Order: sequence, then structure tokens, then C-alpha cells
Amino acid sequence: LLRDAGIFAWQIQLTVPMGNAADHAEILLQPYELLDLYPMLAQVAIRAGEEGVVMQPGNNIGYYGPYERTLRGKGEEWRFWQGCSAGLSTLGIEADGAIKGCPSLPTAAYTGGNIRTRSLRDIVEHTAELRFNLDAGTPEGTKHLWGFCQTCEFAELCRGGCSWTAHVFFNRRGNNPYCHHRALTQAKRGIRERVYPIIQAEGLPFDNGEFALVEESWDTPLPDDPLQFTSDRIQWSGLQEAVKL
Repeated sequence: LLRDAGIFAWQIQLTVPMGNAADHAEILLQPYELLDLYPMLAQVAIRAGEEGVVMQPGNNIGYYGPYERTLRGKGEEWRFWQGCSAGLSTLGIEADGAIKGCPSLPTAAYTGGNIRTRSLRDIVEHTAELRFNLDAGTPEGTKHLWGFCQTCEFAELCRGGCSWTAHVFFNRRGNNPYCHHRALTQAKRGIRERVYPIIQAEGLPFDNGEFALVEESWDTPLPDDPLQFTSDRIQWSGLQEAVKL
């Protein structure tokens, strides 16, 4: 349908617990469901490319799994996730003039100032909220990591993936549950990860609650979830599942 409508590009992104999704955790993917999600996304990316549609991954798509280059750069060797760019190559401005390093980041924790009262240069150069990524590539650049991300082999390059995603789950950045490499690594260890809400969002714009993370063995019975994502529930709408990965 999108192709027939004449689109030439399509950005994909995982839903995270902000806005409506902060109040409806049932619509969120569980970390272990990424194991079925990413093969599907890779097939869609290949098919889209064949039909002239560029599929652009959002910042929380990844990281470092077998389809990383397929999703991020048409198979090119050096096209892979290289860390959060908030405050480095991106800035965000809210409707009231609040300046953040990325438009998706929560307002309370990441607003450096307001463009109505301070110059953009002053905000960018002198506020910690806009400068938290400046230590990328140094030992200081990984000090914020915790949990699985702290021990990951890609820690120095990745720096915990998308800061927005990590923060809105755990109310702090540095430990990202939405990572394909992480899900694959945990699966090899016989571990499955799930998240569930423990603190509700207040209902303000760009706010978040807080989730807890459960590590359990793969043979642990899952809670009842009518929206559970599995590969056998994918409906290809008449398209052949012919793309071989």
C-alpha cells in the first residue's frame, strides 16, 4: 500500500514507553521478541530496496546483529550504529522553545535551556544536558553504562544505544533493553528478558515512567499476552516470504 501510494522512503522505529505507550505497556515489544522481529525487518528492507523504497532505521533500531548492515546501509561494510548523536549532530526544539540534544528525549531530564531566553550557542556550549555525549570515544564516554550494556563488547562504540529508549524504560540512560545483539547473546545463555512497569508516567508532555527488567530462563512460563509477537503471527498480506537471508 505504501509503495502504491508513491512513497520513496520509510523510517521504521520501535515504540517505547513515552506518550500513549507509557500508559499502555501491553503494546510494547518485549526484548526477547526482537529475535523474531529483526529477521522480518531485514526481509522488508530488502524487498523495499528492490522496489525503490529506502527503508531508514530510527535510532532505536539495532544493534550489531546479523542484519545491522542490511538495515542501516544496504550491506555496506562501514554502515553500522556508532552511538547516540544527541547534542553532537542533532538538536531538538519543543513548541515552547525548550532545547534538547534530540527531539525525542524527555523534557525534564534533557532540556538545556529555552531559546526564548538564551542564545542557542550559549545553551549548546554551557549546559550539561546538551553535552553528555561529548566524551564519546574516551573512557569517560562509557561511565554512564550499567547492566548488560556496561559489559558489552560493543560498549565503547555503542554507548548504550539510543539514549531516549534507555531513559524512558529505566529513567536513566546507559542500559538499553531493545538491542538485537543483547537478545541474541542472552538467548545463547538460555536467558530471556522481559520488562514491566513499576512507576507510571505523570501525564506531562515528553515524560516517562519507569520499568523493571526481569531475567529468566527460557523454559519459564510466560505471562498471558494476547499481543505477543512471534514469527508465525506475521501476516505478509499476499507478499511472498521469498527473500532469503
